[in-house]
Amino acid sequence: MNLEKAIAGTFVMSMDLEKMFDSFLNGKVPMNWTSVGYPCLKPLGSWMKDLIKRIEFIGNWLYHGPPNSSWILSFFFPQGFMTATMQTYARKNLVAIDTLAFKTNVMPIYTTDQVNARPETGVYMHGLFMQGARWDEKKKCVDDSFAGVSIAEFPIIWLEPILDEDLKLDKQFTCPLYKTSVRAGELSTTGHSTNFVMYLAIPTEKEQEYWIRRGTALLCMTDD
Repeated sequence: MNLEKAIAGTFVMSMDLEKMFDSFLNGKVPMNWTSVGYPCLKPLGSWMKDLIKRIEFIGNWLYHGPPNSSWILSFFFPQGFMTATMQTYARKNLVAIDTLAFKTNVMPIYTTDQVNARPETGVYMHGLFMQGARWDEKKKCVDDSFAGVSIAEFPIIWLEPILDEDLKLDKQFTCPLYKTSVRAGELSTTGHSTNFVMYLAIPTEKEQEYWIRRGTALLCMTDD
C-alpha cells in the first residue's frame, strides 16, 4: 500500500495520501474512498464492519442462493433490485410493469431467523430504521416515538407487487426511504438519487401531514 510506503519513507507522501492518513487518525472514512463508494455517514470502524457485512450477504447469496429476506442496504443500486422484483412478477403474470406498484405489508417480526421461506410474490426486506416515529405492534400502524428515542428499528417488510389500481392509500403514510439520514442526494447517471430509494405506503391513524412535519422517514442505516 502506497500510504504504508510513504510512512516508511520509501514513497512520496502526496496530498491525497496525507489526507487519507489524517482521516485514519481521526477515525473517518477517507474522501477518496467515499467518492467511489456508497453513501454512508458511519465512522471508519463502523464503516469497515458494514462493508464486511455487505460482502458476506452478497457472498452468501452467490454461493447459497437467494436469501429468504433481502438486506436492501447491501445493494449498491437498490432501485435496480426493486425493478427486477417487479419485472419478475410482471413476466410471471403477463402484465405490464408500468401498471404495477408495491404494497407495503409490515410483518410482525424483526429478525431474519424468523423468516422460514421467501414469499410467493415480491420480497421480504429487513434492516430498516424509522426516524421521527416508530411502528406500534398493537395498533399495527405508525405512532409517535418514545421519549428520547429518535430512531427505532422497523419490522421486516413484505413488498408485494400488485396492480396500481388496487393500491389503496387511504389511511396510509407515504413514507420516503433513504440510504442515510441525510435527506438529500445527487442524481446518478441512471437518473436516480444517490440517497433516496423509494416511497413506502405505511398504515397510520394520523394525517400524512402530521408525519411530514415531524420529518418522519425510513432509513437503511444509522449514523453510528
